[in-house]
Amino acid sequence: IQSVNQYSIIQTTIMASTSTDPARQDSTLIVEGYETWNAERLADYFAQQGLGEYREIFTYHKITGRIAPELTDADLKDIGVKIVGDRCRFRSLIKTLKRKARAEKRNKIVWNGKEHLFFGKFEWCLSTCCGILPEDPSTYRLTNTHLKIKTVNPARCGPIRLCCCADYSMNNIDLSQVTDVDIEGIPPPCLQQVMCCANGKENIEISSGEGETILVVESGFGEQVSTLIMNQVEESQLIERD
Repeated sequence: IQSVNQYSIIQTTIMASTSTDPARQDSTLIVEGYETWNAERLADYFAQQGLGEYREIFTYHKITGRIAPELTDADLKDIGVKIVGDRCRFRSLIKTLKRKARAEKRNKIVWNGKEHLFFGKFEWCLSTCCGILPEDPSTYRLTNTHLKIKTVNPARCGPIRLCCCADYSMNNIDLSQVTDVDIEGIPPPCLQQVMCCANGKENIEISSGEGETILVVESGFGEQVSTLIMNQVEESQLIERD
């Protein structure tokens, strides 16, 4: 009985030591903006990676997230990291930190949208038989480095979308290759505008090395979306140069 109890205690201790606190795990994964970390936050990050014994050294010397990438092997030695292996680990962790931050920055979603198919309810009713034969709009996703346009052609039985036999295409536009972004306003047909108060559409024309791509958004949103795209084009080109 005593041996069984000892085994239970040992097993419980192992489970407790290997369990991971979700908040702590998230803090090691979310590293975007590490350049703004103060010395305490950077020391916390290194402590989570098994280098907690140097916490006081980093806080004393005020090594922040902005300064950390500039540290050389000689700098680490000067501030008190005497063990060669630990200095190598610090430099490796800093490189990993920069790499993770770049990956998170690239994949961060800036804007989600979808294709504006119809001018108004009247056109929607005519085109889809009041929803019996629906049409699926393309979806748009803007990240820091790419604009992703997904076009889906699902199989349907009337208005019911089947879970199989669907095909889709994905157009990934590299924002670093975008050369121009223009807007074209398209007013609704006169009858729909007068009788049904239909709204217009706006085509956002994106020129790149791959050709021209058009996003269709509701009238009034074209300038906002095009500004977002142009901002990310500039950001993507900066990332590319770095």
